[in-house]
Amino acid sequence: MSKSTKTRRIHQADYQRAYREQQKAIRKPTRDDVARLALYFMIREGLKDGHERSLADWCETLTNGLVEQGFDPEATLHRLHQLIDRYADGWSFQLKRHLTQHTVRQPQSNCIPPITPSNAVDV
Repeated sequence: MSKSTKTRRIHQADYQRAYREQQKAIRKPTRDDVARLALYFMIREGLKDGHERSLADWCETLTNGLVEQGFDPEATLHRLHQLIDRYADGWSFQLKRHLTQHTVRQPQSNCIPPITPSNAVDV
């Protein structure tokens, strides 16, 4: 590896580290944070009575999109069904506890009610 490549990588690593610290300090959610919460709400809504068809349609759309990206269709469906089953069995949204340690007000995500057997639907 040339000196300039090595130097560039060191500078890039420093920049990336500083950027992550800055994002953490301003408490800006990552793309994955937004995606996790969106997935939770999509599944939670789909588990409500009368929404089974929309959940199935959503799973089909999501599976097709992941298959187009090269993922195995059966493995994709298996993973989706694992997540849906977890939420149906009462698994609630997984909060990032380190974000709630120093907050003045509680984030809205703490107000998300867990799925219980009374509001879950078998999929």
